[in-house]
Amino acid sequence: MNAPQNSFAVMPDLAARMPRIPPNRVWVWRVLYALRAMWRHIRVTRPVTALLGPQYRRSRDLLEIDITYLCNLHCDNCNRSVSQARDTMHMPLESVVAFVDEWVRRGKRWRRIRVLGGEPTLHPEFQSIVRELLRYREWHPACIVEVVSNGYGPRVIRELEALPPDVMVDNTAKTGPMQPHFGPFNLAPVDDPRYLLTDYRNACSIARDCGMGLTPMGYYPCAVAGGIDRIAGAGLGALSLPDDGDDMTTAVESLCRLCGRFRDGHFVPRVLRPRLEEERVSRSWRALYERWHAAKAEGRQPVAMTVNGRPVDSAKPGGAA
Repeated sequence: MNAPQNSFAVMPDLAARMPRIPPNRVWVWRVLYALRAMWRHIRVTRPVTALLGPQYRRSRDLLEIDITYLCNLHCDNCNRSVSQARDTMHMPLESVVAFVDEWVRRGKRWRRIRVLGGEPTLHPEFQSIVRELLRYREWHPACIVEVVSNGYGPRVIRELEALPPDVMVDNTAKTGPMQPHFGPFNLAPVDDPRYLLTDYRNACSIARDCGMGLTPMGYYPCAVAGGIDRIAGAGLGALSLPDDGDDMTTAVESLCRLCGRFRDGHFVPRVLRPRLEEERVSRSWRALYERWHAAKAEGRQPVAMTVNGRPVDSAKPGGAA
């Protein structure tokens, strides 16, 4: 099998934003991150955002592709909702071919492309999709192609072993569906009165550090946003590559208000995160999942996204999570 590796080894700017904490310095970092959390809460308010502009904007040279929402683990608090709303949605190989052709035609030079899901190796055309991305890399050799996998089960291992040696692999080596280091993804900030003054255009560091997202529904400011839109049914994905001048503000404002990752706003080292051993779901997410499952049972997709009974782009905080 390919030796486990990931692109942080060759992308020091990203590694610097995601520090490893020495055990004897944990208390110092706790203080630093507590102060950073306080600043984040102030920074995302509408008055401060009006003065300083949005805190984070989507990357222009990093891309994450969710090629499937099928998974073999269904972890609690999954930020793609593969546990809460199970689906077999795949990105067609033909779409990947068309995207690669568009990138070459438009001269788009990605620094890194990560392939995710769900569990990406379960896509029935996984190896063909990787070959398409390597075709893109033939045109732009500096691009890193990376697969992010849970490493769980014999089929997944076989698919990883079959990858070419120049494809990076981030194998998280999960052993079960309980991931105590995950965050409470389904606690929507719009349900929390503490976010009454929030300007959701601030996004979070995922859009900058992980990259914009490409899903079966199109391009998004980040792949997490695409996973939210799968449930919300707002149709906010762009079907062709947005221009670099486009911050995708409508999608950011509409989808970040539902994302529990917005609360931290930045990467928090695992040693500093509280253990999460339950799935916490706020009111808006309960309503969205109920509507998604009802639509699924009737053989249709959700037709409009609402939060607290109102369109998401006009929703206001309406009660504690």
